[in-house]
Amino acid sequence: MYAAVFTLHILLLRFFIEKFSGRTMNLFGQDPILPSDKHNLKVYFVEWLRYLLVAVAIIVVAVPEGLPLAVMITLAYSVKKMLID
Repeated sequence: MYAAVFTLHILLLRFFIEKFSGRTMNLFGQDPILPSDKHNLKVYFVEWLRYLLVAVAIIVVAVPEGLPLAVMITLAYSVKKMLID
């Protein structure tokens, strides 16, 4: 969860540096934004939505990875408790 929030913050920071300093990093291999669309609010929201989707994808990938560990710890604790009984 923290990795997704951290990634979202980094992407938004990249967005603001790119848009308000006039420099483009073009990390995703996309076509550069045309000068007429440079300050279009629709373009900003589409890009922010892409960043949000990246953060959600990180969460979706990370949750199933930790689930087996949580189940194994819970079962081990339950088995230990049943042995005592």
